[in-house]
Amino acid sequence: MKNNKKAVSKPKPQASGHVPPPFKVSGITKLEQLNHWLGKRKYWVIGSLIFILAIIRISLFDTVANGPLYTMYSWQESDSNFFDEQARTLVAGDWLSSKPLHPFHGWHRDFATTYFKQHPEKLNQILAASPVRDTTFAQKQLWNEWYGGNTYHQEPLYAYMLAMLYAITGNGIYWMIVLQALVGIASGFLLWRITRRYFDDTVAAATGLLYALCGIVLFQETLILRTTWSVFFTLLTVLLFQRALDQRTKSAFFISGIAIGLAYLLQSFFILFLIGSISIYLAQERKMTMNFARNAALLFAGFFVMFLPVIFRNASVGAPLFSTSSTGAITFVATNVQNTNAVSRWQPEAAKCAEIMGATNGKFIPATIASVKTHSIGSFTSLLWNKVKTVINGSEWPNNENYYFYREVVPVLKWTFIDFYWIAALGIPGLLFALYARKKFPALYLGILLHLAIMIGFYVLGRLRAPLAVLMLPFASYCVVECLRFTQNGQKNTLIKIAVVAFCAYVFAYQFYPPNVNRLDTTDYNTLYETAFFDRVKNSAEAKNMSDALAAHSEFLTYEPEYIKSIKANQIIKIPSEIELLDYFANHHQIHSFLYEDSGNQAAAAKEMQKHNLMKSVVENSRRRASR
Repeated sequence: MKNNKKAVSKPKPQASGHVPPPFKVSGITKLEQLNHWLGKRKYWVIGSLIFILAIIRISLFDTVANGPLYTMYSWQESDSNFFDEQARTLVAGDWLSSKPLHPFHGWHRDFATTYFKQHPEKLNQILAASPVRDTTFAQKQLWNEWYGGNTYHQEPLYAYMLAMLYAITGNGIYWMIVLQALVGIASGFLLWRITRRYFDDTVAAATGLLYALCGIVLFQETLILRTTWSVFFTLLTVLLFQRALDQRTKSAFFISGIAIGLAYLLQSFFILFLIGSISIYLAQERKMTMNFARNAALLFAGFFVMFLPVIFRNASVGAPLFSTSSTGAITFVATNVQNTNAVSRWQPEAAKCAEIMGATNGKFIPATIASVKTHSIGSFTSLLWNKVKTVINGSEWPNNENYYFYREVVPVLKWTFIDFYWIAALGIPGLLFALYARKKFPALYLGILLHLAIMIGFYVLGRLRAPLAVLMLPFASYCVVECLRFTQNGQKNTLIKIAVVAFCAYVFAYQFYPPNVNRLDTTDYNTLYETAFFDRVKNSAEAKNMSDALAAHSEFLTYEPEYIKSIKANQIIKIPSEIELLDYFANHHQIHSFLYEDSGNQAAAAKEMQKHNLMKSVVENSRRRASR
């Protein structure tokens, strides 16, 4: 007898072996074929991605490590310089950091001077305890008190890693940049794995390419700052916690706790990730079970294992047992007092902030309460909303570094063009498209909320936003792929999806984009000159070796911004920062003229002085026009 039943084919397994893409459509489209193809060639994909990431970083490293930018860390007003100082102190033998070690920058001096004017009795008290000391000593002593004495200035992990590199290689700065380049590649691999776990192979490949072209993250790898490591540990904690939620094994929760503990030693706000992790796990379990109690305890145990050495160190040197950093109070105060100027730049109000620091002796919780009390409900809400808008604004707010300056002088950064404007324009609609499947992304959403909370609670900088930018890349890629997927399948809501993207691009990116604003600053160029060229020029000139002095100064002038090299008579500059930078380089052309004159080349000296005069006339005319 003929069997009329149709054969039922078995469903094909997912090519990539992970959670299928959230949207299911009928029929096989070219996009699905691409996803299948990529899934079968995952090792080829990740190998290609690592190769691209490595080539870009080799180019970046060659430019920075073999050029004058390498010395930028030695600027004494920077966190980079203090990390180096702290590492050198550790490797010199004081591995417990047993004496107070805190930076003393210009703004520290301003705060102390202001506070002593308001409270001369405090100055007299400090000087009376050490009568042979001067006012500078008293200012440093005041900050040592506010910073908690032997409390670590900033979380210890980065400084200890740098110290270990000094101990092993003798050149911690060079090898830290090498290590950070490798960590940047590792972060790209982690991001690909995370995206593949949450979405699919197509989105993962697209995310890898976006990460490779993300210049705002890339340039951080050349700096003696923690941003590269913060990105890495953000991705690592997200991946390992999600793995723990998937497997529900004792080892997975313990390893996740270890990762969070290491991240906490890098930046203490990762304690919020631990709290959020336990909360998400409890929400999924729905009730307190023995399994929940055991796994949560293992998560905390892994964290505590990493933190235990710090407790022993603090007990040994007399610091608060559970402290990892002394900067929380002043950072919160400076960025949260009423009418603060430090939402996206470090310009704290000395009088108001110093008074709070003195009244609370730098204790975090009292200082936090005192800062909030300077507000009405309306003014504090307005402050928080301004921070939210600043987070969305794609500008890379500089602090200790300047992305726009590095992009001006490092060739590879000119074509790694992905910045936060792009990420906001695509990532925010991607988040909206994925909201219906939000329960699939708990660890990823936790990481995003963590970094949002830190910036809204404190302040917004490009380097603080870098981990958030990386976490949004999967959603940016997902947005693009979803629009292509709906287009290929002829869905009626294709135009709606594209309209959502266009609307988000306008609201969250385009209206903030300042195409005619130059964010270069004289501070960056002066720091470059002072750290890499000044001594060479000065020593050669004093030794009457004018050819070397001219060569060194000529090399510095090659870093002039393009608009200055092409400046013309009667030209009007409208942007204030460009006017000041033009004035700065005009003075350097005068210096170059003097060097030529001392070398006996009067014709070249006259030519340089002519350039100086032209630039000065443009500066004066531009200032005059701006003051009208």
